[in-house]
Amino acid sequence: MLKAIIPVWAACAVASAALLDRDNHAGTGFLWGLVLGPVGMFVVLRRRPTWERRWARERNRGEEARKEQAWREWRGY
Repeated sequence: MLKAIIPVWAACAVASAALLDRDNHAGTGFLWGLVLGPVGMFVVLRRRPTWERRWARERNRGEEARKEQAWREWRGY
């Protein structure tokens, strides 16, 4: 029985890490999957950011890049 559970638990950890890797939280996903197994995968699926949060994060990255570019131009770089 244990020989069947260990690969399933490891697969849950890897799959959870893959799901959250897109959002740079692969380590967190791995731990959720490793500690809680299939329940951890469910938690990861529910925790993934929605498209609104992803869009807002990408928009903020663009604003930060523009501010950095303006700062460099002002300093003469």
